[in-house]
Amino acid sequence: MKSKTKYQTWIRIYKLIIFLVISLVLLLIALLPINTYVRILSGIIALPFIYITFILSYSIYQFAANGGNYQSKIHDLIVSKVNWDGNGKILDIGTGSGSLIIKLAKAFPKSTLTGIDYWGGNWEYSKAQCQQNAEIEGVANQIDFQKASASELPFNDDEFDLIVSCLTIHEVKDRSNKTDVMKEALRVLKPGGKFVFLDLFMDEKIFGDENELLNELQKHSVSVLNSSTIDNEMKLPKLLLHKKVLGNAMIFSGKK
Repeated sequence: MKSKTKYQTWIRIYKLIIFLVISLVLLLIALLPINTYVRILSGIIALPFIYITFILSYSIYQFAANGGNYQSKIHDLIVSKVNWDGNGKILDIGTGSGSLIIKLAKAFPKSTLTGIDYWGGNWEYSKAQCQQNAEIEGVANQIDFQKASASELPFNDDEFDLIVSCLTIHEVKDRSNKTDVMKEALRVLKPGGKFVFLDLFMDEKIFGDENELLNELQKHSVSVLNSSTIDNEMKLPKLLLHKKVLGNAMIFSGKK
């Protein structure tokens, strides 16, 4: 019997479990035959935890293949943004469990691809999982998976023809300035090469002012730069556009 691919969603299950447990404990305290003030206070404190638990649960369902499948649909959107002849080298920054890079391998069978990820212990992805998914999908011979940080890519300048990244740049912990992470990606992109980055670029706490970010990238050898909010590119359930999910998401695409 053929094995099935396993693609994790962007929402980590352990986060959901933490908020669920806290919610249940606070609700339990609110129901105990104890001081009324403590019970009321516990119930009030429980409300935001219940709300976050609901948002996380709903997001996992909508992103999952057996739910709304929106994670796969977003990866399809990124692939559709790639206007390229398919001959050359592709880099996927933040490969996760391999969904996006495998879609690219199928879309561009003449390409060679490299997927990098930190695959840290607090993530529910792994390099082995990526390799297994690629083998099941029949594209393992096209893809090389490497453990690396997006802040220090182990590649030469001007090495790749196409670079993509989906919801990874904001997660890079060893660079406080996320623009530096984007510049590092552009460093390994060939002159004339193309890129598609999807991230929470409208979140000023992470990326600063959007216009300043765009100007900074244009100064850094980017000859063409397009930007669009994700809700202008595809129809999404309203709750997925919550600021804590994809409400700040934008796509930057262009050419070096």
